Amino acid sequence: MPDQRPGEKPPSSVSEIAALAKVFEAHRPRLTAMVQRRIAPALASRVDPEDILSDAFLRARLRWSKHDRAMSDYAWLYRITLDCLIDAWRSANAGDRSLQKEVPWPERSSAELGMGLVGSITSPSEALGRNELREKIAWAVQQLKPEDREILGMRHSDELSYQDAAAVLGISQDAAMQRYARALRRLRKLWNQIEPHDAEEPRS
Repeated sequence: MPDQRPGEKPPSSVSEIAALAKVFEAHRPRLTAMVQRRIAPALASRVDPEDILSDAFLRARLRWSKHDRAMSDYAWLYRITLDCLIDAWRSANAGDRSLQKEVPWPERSSAELGMGLVGSITSPSEALGRNELREKIAWAVQQLKPEDREILGMRHSDELSYQDAAAVLGISQDAAMQRYARALRRLRKLWNQIEPHDAEEPRS
Protein backbone atom coordinates (compact mmCIF):
# COMPACT_ATOMS: atom_id res chain seq x y z
CA MET A 1 0.00 0.00 0.00
CA PRO A 2 1.35 3.49 -0.83
CA ASP A 3 2.53 5.69 2.01
CA GLN A 4 -0.21 7.92 3.38
CA ARG A 5 0.71 11.59 3.20
CA PRO A 6 -0.37 14.27 5.70
CA GLY A 7 -3.95 15.28 5.03
CA GLU A 8 -4.74 12.09 3.10
CA LYS A 9 -7.39 9.74 4.41
CA PRO A 10 -9.50 6.96 2.90
CA PRO A 11 -13.08 7.80 1.87
CA SER A 12 -15.23 7.79 4.98
CA SER A 13 -18.27 6.06 3.52
CA VAL A 14 -19.13 3.08 1.37
CA SER A 15 -20.83 5.41 -1.10
CA GLU A 16 -17.61 7.40 -1.61
CA ILE A 17 -15.62 4.22 -2.23
CA ALA A 18 -18.28 3.01 -4.66
CA ALA A 19 -18.21 6.34 -6.49
CA LEU A 20 -14.43 6.19 -6.86
CA ALA A 21 -14.57 2.55 -8.00
CA LYS A 22 -17.13 3.45 -10.66
CA VAL A 23 -15.00 6.32 -11.98
CA PHE A 24 -11.83 4.24 -11.89
CA GLU A 25 -13.40 1.32 -13.78
CA ALA A 26 -14.76 3.69 -16.42
CA HIS A 27 -11.23 4.92 -17.17
CA ARG A 28 -9.36 1.66 -16.51
CA PRO A 29 -9.03 0.63 -20.21
CA ARG A 30 -7.28 3.88 -21.17
CA LEU A 31 -5.16 3.90 -18.02
CA THR A 32 -4.10 0.30 -18.63
CA ALA A 33 -3.24 1.07 -22.25
CA MET A 34 -1.16 4.06 -21.15
CA VAL A 35 0.85 1.93 -18.71
CA GLN A 36 1.36 -0.87 -21.23
CA ARG A 37 2.64 1.56 -23.86
CA ARG A 38 5.28 2.87 -21.47
CA ILE A 39 6.69 -0.43 -20.21
CA ALA A 40 9.66 -1.59 -22.26
CA PRO A 41 9.88 -5.34 -23.00
CA ALA A 42 12.98 -5.63 -20.80
CA LEU A 43 10.96 -4.43 -17.80
CA ALA A 44 7.75 -6.33 -18.52
CA SER A 45 8.74 -9.20 -16.24
CA ARG A 46 9.34 -6.80 -13.32
CA VAL A 47 6.62 -4.19 -13.81
CA ASP A 48 3.06 -5.55 -14.03
CA PRO A 49 0.43 -3.12 -15.38
CA GLU A 50 -2.19 -4.62 -13.06
CA ASP A 51 0.03 -3.93 -10.05
CA ILE A 52 0.40 -0.33 -11.22
CA LEU A 53 -3.38 0.03 -11.53
CA SER A 54 -3.92 -1.50 -8.09
CA ASP A 55 -1.45 0.94 -6.53
CA ALA A 56 -3.10 3.81 -8.40
CA PHE A 57 -6.52 2.89 -7.04
CA LEU A 58 -5.18 2.77 -3.47
CA ARG A 59 -3.58 6.19 -3.86
CA ALA A 60 -6.72 7.57 -5.44
CA ARG A 61 -8.74 6.22 -2.52
CA LEU A 62 -6.55 8.17 -0.08
CA ARG A 63 -6.91 11.38 -2.09
CA TRP A 64 -10.49 11.09 -3.33
CA SER A 65 -11.92 13.49 -0.75
CA LYS A 66 -9.48 16.20 -1.89
CA HIS A 67 -9.89 15.63 -5.64
CA ASP A 68 -9.91 19.06 -7.32
CA ARG A 69 -13.00 18.95 -9.50
CA ALA A 70 -11.50 21.58 -11.77
CA MET A 71 -9.39 18.68 -13.06
CA SER A 72 -11.28 15.98 -14.96
CA ASP A 73 -11.53 12.53 -13.38
CA TYR A 74 -9.48 11.03 -16.20
CA ALA A 75 -6.68 13.58 -15.90
CA TRP A 76 -6.63 13.18 -12.12
CA LEU A 77 -6.41 9.38 -12.31
CA TYR A 78 -3.93 9.63 -15.18
CA ARG A 79 -1.54 11.71 -13.05
CA ILE A 80 -1.82 9.29 -10.13
CA THR A 81 -1.31 6.25 -12.36
CA LEU A 82 1.67 7.86 -14.06
CA ASP A 83 3.23 8.60 -10.66
CA CYS A 84 2.76 4.94 -9.68
CA LEU A 85 4.41 3.84 -12.92
CA ILE A 86 7.34 6.19 -12.38
CA ASP A 87 7.83 4.88 -8.84
CA ALA A 88 7.70 1.26 -10.03
CA TRP A 89 10.10 2.01 -12.89
CA ARG A 90 12.56 3.70 -10.56
CA SER A 91 12.37 0.79 -8.14
CA ALA A 92 13.03 -1.70 -10.95
CA ASN A 93 16.03 0.37 -12.08
CA ALA A 94 17.35 1.20 -8.62
CA GLY A 95 20.85 0.00 -9.50
CA ASP A 96 21.12 2.09 -12.66
CA ARG A 97 23.39 5.06 -12.00
CA SER A 98 22.26 6.75 -15.22
CA LEU A 99 18.63 6.66 -14.11
CA GLN A 100 16.43 9.16 -15.91
CA LYS A 101 13.71 11.14 -14.17
CA GLU A 102 11.02 10.13 -16.66
CA VAL A 103 9.98 6.71 -17.87
CA PRO A 104 11.45 6.41 -21.40
CA TRP A 105 9.11 5.58 -24.26
CA PRO A 106 9.83 2.06 -25.62
CA GLU A 107 10.81 1.86 -29.27
CA ARG A 108 7.57 0.11 -30.25
CA SER A 109 5.50 2.89 -28.66
CA SER A 110 7.64 5.56 -30.31
CA ALA A 111 7.01 3.91 -33.67
CA GLU A 112 3.26 3.73 -33.07
CA LEU A 113 3.15 7.36 -31.97
CA GLY A 114 5.22 8.49 -34.94
CA MET A 115 3.18 6.49 -37.44
CA GLY A 116 0.03 8.17 -36.19
CA LEU A 117 1.55 11.64 -36.38
CA VAL A 118 3.44 11.44 -39.67
CA GLY A 119 0.58 9.61 -41.35
CA SER A 120 0.73 7.64 -44.56
CA ILE A 121 4.00 8.78 -46.05
CA THR A 122 4.82 6.05 -48.54
CA SER A 123 2.99 4.56 -51.48
CA PRO A 124 2.88 0.80 -52.21
CA SER A 125 5.25 1.33 -55.13
CA GLU A 126 8.02 2.74 -52.98
CA ALA A 127 10.91 0.47 -52.05
CA LEU A 128 10.92 1.43 -48.38
CA GLY A 129 9.51 -1.52 -46.43
CA ARG A 130 7.12 -1.04 -43.56
CA ASN A 131 9.59 -2.37 -40.98
CA GLU A 132 12.23 0.05 -42.16
CA LEU A 133 9.66 2.83 -42.08
CA ARG A 134 8.74 2.03 -38.47
CA GLU A 135 12.42 1.98 -37.51
CA LYS A 136 13.00 5.40 -39.06
CA ILE A 137 9.93 6.92 -37.45
CA ALA A 138 10.83 5.40 -34.07
CA TRP A 139 14.31 6.90 -34.38
CA ALA A 140 12.86 10.35 -35.11
CA VAL A 141 10.53 10.22 -32.11
CA GLN A 142 13.31 8.97 -29.82
CA GLN A 143 15.42 12.00 -30.77
CA LEU A 144 12.82 14.37 -29.37
CA LYS A 145 13.24 15.82 -25.92
CA PRO A 146 11.32 13.94 -23.20
CA GLU A 147 8.87 16.81 -22.78
CA ASP A 148 8.16 16.74 -26.53
CA ARG A 149 7.45 13.02 -26.56
CA GLU A 150 5.35 13.45 -23.45
CA ILE A 151 2.97 16.06 -24.85
CA LEU A 152 2.66 14.25 -28.19
CA GLY A 153 1.96 10.98 -26.41
CA MET A 154 -0.59 12.56 -24.09
CA ARG A 155 -2.51 14.10 -26.95
CA HIS A 156 -2.37 11.27 -29.50
CA SER A 157 -1.81 8.01 -27.63
CA ASP A 158 -3.40 8.74 -24.24
CA GLU A 159 -6.32 10.83 -25.55
CA LEU A 160 -5.85 13.76 -23.21
CA SER A 161 -7.36 17.09 -24.21
CA TYR A 162 -5.16 20.18 -24.10
CA GLN A 163 -6.89 21.16 -20.87
CA ASP A 164 -6.26 17.75 -19.29
CA ALA A 165 -2.67 17.57 -20.52
CA ALA A 166 -2.05 21.02 -19.03
CA ALA A 167 -3.54 19.91 -15.69
CA VAL A 168 -1.37 16.77 -15.61
CA LEU A 169 1.76 18.75 -16.46
CA GLY A 170 0.97 21.62 -14.11
CA ILE A 171 1.05 24.27 -16.85
CA SER A 172 -1.51 26.52 -18.52
CA GLN A 173 -3.59 25.31 -21.45
CA ASP A 174 -1.92 27.88 -23.72
CA ALA A 175 1.49 26.58 -22.65
CA ALA A 176 0.41 23.01 -23.39
CA MET A 177 -0.77 24.02 -26.86
CA GLN A 178 2.47 25.85 -27.55
CA ARG A 179 4.54 22.91 -26.31
CA TYR A 180 2.57 20.59 -28.57
CA ALA A 181 3.05 22.82 -31.62
CA ARG A 182 6.81 23.05 -30.98
CA ALA A 183 7.04 19.28 -30.59
CA LEU A 184 5.30 18.76 -33.93
CA ARG A 185 7.68 21.18 -35.65
CA ARG A 186 10.68 19.39 -34.18
CA LEU A 187 9.35 16.03 -35.32
CA ARG A 188 8.72 17.48 -38.79
CA LYS A 189 12.31 18.74 -38.93
CA LEU A 190 13.71 15.38 -37.83
CA TRP A 191 11.59 13.51 -40.32
CA ASN A 192 12.68 15.79 -43.16
CA GLN A 193 16.27 14.88 -42.34
CA ILE A 194 15.37 11.26 -43.07
CA GLU A 195 12.87 11.69 -45.89
CA PRO A 196 13.42 15.19 -47.34
CA HIS A 197 11.07 14.46 -50.27
CA ASP A 198 8.12 13.98 -47.96
CA ALA A 199 6.06 17.20 -47.86
CA GLU A 200 3.12 16.01 -45.77
CA GLU A 201 2.68 17.66 -42.39
CA PRO A 202 2.12 15.56 -39.27
CA ARG A 203 -1.53 15.49 -38.29
CA SER A 204 -2.53 17.55 -35.22
